[in-house]
Amino acid sequence: MPRRDNRPHVLMSWFMDDWGRFGRAYEQIAIQLARSDLVARVLCLLPADWTPMTRWQSPLRVRELRDKLCAITLRPHCAPGWIRPYRLRRALNSRLPNTLPLLLTQMLGFSRDNTLLWLFPPHRLAGQLYEAVPRRATVVHVIDNNALAESRAERRAEIASQYERLARAADWVYVNSEFNREIFSRLNGNTHHFGNAVDPAFFGTPRARSCAVRIGYLGWVTMRTDVAILEHVAAARPEWQLVIAAPATPQARDRLRTLVARRNVVWMTGVEKATAPDFLASLDVCLMPHLESAYSKSMHPLKLLQYLASSRPVVTTEVAGVQDWAEHLRIAADGPGFVRAIEEALVNDTPDAARKRVEAVRRETWDLRVHSPRRCRGRLRTEATDSRGRLSVRLFVRRKSVTYVWSEPLPM
Repeated sequence: MPRRDNRPHVLMSWFMDDWGRFGRAYEQIAIQLARSDLVARVLCLLPADWTPMTRWQSPLRVRELRDKLCAITLRPHCAPGWIRPYRLRRALNSRLPNTLPLLLTQMLGFSRDNTLLWLFPPHRLAGQLYEAVPRRATVVHVIDNNALAESRAERRAEIASQYERLARAADWVYVNSEFNREIFSRLNGNTHHFGNAVDPAFFGTPRARSCAVRIGYLGWVTMRTDVAILEHVAAARPEWQLVIAAPATPQARDRLRTLVARRNVVWMTGVEKATAPDFLASLDVCLMPHLESAYSKSMHPLKLLQYLASSRPVVTTEVAGVQDWAEHLRIAADGPGFVRAIEEALVNDTPDAARKRVEAVRRETWDLRVHSPRRCRGRLRTEATDSRGRLSVRLFVRRKSVTYVWSEPLPM
């Protein structure tokens, strides 16, 4: 067993198995907290999708392991269907995934006195951890609002129910948009806006336009993505190369089927956080064609900050999250508008405009978002407040700061 450590132990859960993809918020927060001397350990648990099995597999997969940070994917089963007896297979596949999170936390020194449970719903794992993990306090962090993206009524009600139950019970609720803040503040008075930020690795420098025009999109292709705009751009300007850097999910395959059949369209499925900055640096113009909907209103697009940091011109639809950066963007509503805006960017963009885009997000890094007490759109700070080891979670929202402290000091 590890030596007892009274500093906060942060246990996180996310609703996808995408560690290392594009630098999502949960991953960046976990990394920043693990760098703090005031935090003992960060354990991030990710849910795996069910996939057919033909052989034994480990019930977990270690995605990242550092001195104080561990990211683990919990597989839903480990014994294949041919294993006999049936009761043994059922016991392994049903009980092990449910008990493994508690075993891991106990092995790593998590206890009722030092655990901060940080949940990113919706997912069954979030509910499971909320019910099972002894802890000192709970944070519920809502990234987008997935209930608004679900077309099946039963599933939509299930997601909304989990959001409501966890938000009402949490000590603090963080949301990534003002749209979500309005919704969740009705459920919990300690609801605050905590926006996305950018990894410094994305900061780029201006460069001359390449001879062959290369435009691109980075991120997931979902129901928010206006593929019709991309199709129009690719058809209207066949001499431009349109590059889509997106994981090959079933939804992406279905929505991009017509688009990627074009000769001037390239679909790159292997771009991850480490290679995304170089991908953006290779583009002449970055595209963000998002559909206006209740779902998009709940978002604060991470890719927008990454685009601006790259220094490349950005063409986007006018969706939630772009207003703060409008002076650095070209906004269009449809395919023809995107074509005109891209052409304008190719002709009229300047090195000075490129530098201004970078400087606009220079203070929007994850390091400052999580640790700095200076003004920013929702920053979190952890600090020991007295010799007995209390944890103070301080959230800075615009010019005001609100401080929350553990109800009792962590025992020595």
